[in-house]
Amino acid sequence: MYNFDRIFNRIGTGSVKWEVQDIFGAPNGLLPFWVADTDFETLPEIIQAIKRRCDHPLFGYTAAQKDCLEAVSGWQGKRNNWDIDISWIVPSAGVVTAISFTIQALTNPGDRILIFSPVYDPFFKVIKNTNRRLVDLQLLKNGNTYNIDFGKLEKELAAGVRAIILCNPHNPVGRVWSKRELGEIAGLCRKYNVYILSDDVHGDIIFPGNEYTPIAKIKEAEDLSVTFTAISKTFNMAGLASSTLIIPDPDIRTNVARALKNAFIMGPNAIALTAIEAAYRHGDAYVDQLNAYISANASFVADYFAENMPDVGVTKTEGTFLMWLDFNCLGLTCNRLSEIMVKEYRLALSKGTTYGSQAEGFMRLNIGCPRSMLEKGITLINRLYKNRRRHDL
Repeated sequence: MYNFDRIFNRIGTGSVKWEVQDIFGAPNGLLPFWVADTDFETLPEIIQAIKRRCDHPLFGYTAAQKDCLEAVSGWQGKRNNWDIDISWIVPSAGVVTAISFTIQALTNPGDRILIFSPVYDPFFKVIKNTNRRLVDLQLLKNGNTYNIDFGKLEKELAAGVRAIILCNPHNPVGRVWSKRELGEIAGLCRKYNVYILSDDVHGDIIFPGNEYTPIAKIKEAEDLSVTFTAISKTFNMAGLASSTLIIPDPDIRTNVARALKNAFIMGPNAIALTAIEAAYRHGDAYVDQLNAYISANASFVADYFAENMPDVGVTKTEGTFLMWLDFNCLGLTCNRLSEIMVKEYRLALSKGTTYGSQAEGFMRLNIGCPRSMLEKGITLINRLYKNRRRHDL
């Protein structure tokens, strides 16, 4: 059994989450539920593998070896029933960096690239920074969940979209896209010859009753897709800045690998490669228990809000360690709500408008932390809610 209740002091480690809180107007000292890393210790076998690697005193240029690639392939096979050849795997730096260079490899300046918002904010930035044109297809809010407007999607693809960036599971709304939905996306992209760049960095964190499917598993999407995976979220190793791209089509793979090489991005460093192999060889039980713990955290939050803050909308979370909360009942903008949280309650949550203009009044809550820390944060949010409701009266 792994102990996800254990509290670690991360001060002094350079943790962005805990020590670099300048965007909130406070350099540090806030109880953080914002940036998407967890407060769980990583898999012990990863630490042991890194220590063994560090016993060797040379750290020259390092390439991914067959054992590492087979671990990546094996993980997809046993976790997702996805049979991938190791030749499909392109190790790289962090996911966002890899997405940026994939966009440059497969599209041209001025090309239209579609995203489904509200969505992970770097998607907006990589499209802008690569001089592509953003097509923002807003998800449909349906009660406490979100859906894709497939009619509008087809119209946009027919109008000349060159690529879509998919997020599966979807950050921040927590959808694990179903096989039916992915099949419809795949069919439309096949019809209009549109690339699919699928950020599946949260793909291991799936709640009971939901099934994660990499879209490249679907036949219509296989030779159109680049799937971005990483140990960063699952095993709390974002600081190693690594990813593994899975690209079945040889021409796409060649073009993406060339774009990375031309930018002198030669892949993860020696320590990251060691960690990737260890994670995927030994992480099964860890991930099963992690998912159970985070799912229980999500249920705790949903139940607590229903009992104590029923006017706050809690989006149903199917995967990720992020929850999407609608505070519009308080009549506050995201900026004002965040300001109150920071100044009066010493809390740091992510503002909804970070993920799309339609998300005014929403906040993203990171629940990837020990329950005692989460309870403290939710209690403070409840205090804010009660005080603001009394103020409104």
